[in-house]
Amino acid sequence: MWTEPTMSFGQSVIVSLLGMSIVFLALIVLALAIMIISKILQAIIKDNSQKPAAAAAAPVVSDEADKELLAVLMATIGEDLGLPTDQFKIVSVTELK
Repeated sequence: MWTEPTMSFGQSVIVSLLGMSIVFLALIVLALAIMIISKILQAIIKDNSQKPAAAAAAPVVSDEADKELLAVLMATIGEDLGLPTDQFKIVSVTELK
């Protein structure tokens, strides 16, 4: 099979199917590994998140930087909604971590 300069049609089909099956088996193994690792990490993270966390109140800071941040947020939201800034109001801003 490997000593001939060319392959027959049957041999080329067998080699192609063998190559594709190896690739798909590797992809299946990777998908299973990702699912298993994700379940392990979710269990670890859930165990860590059950510990009581100290609820810290966010300090209220009223300075020029906060006013500038609110102005940027108002402009961005207004542009996204297609509304002028006097037609909506930002009630609170919470930083997500």
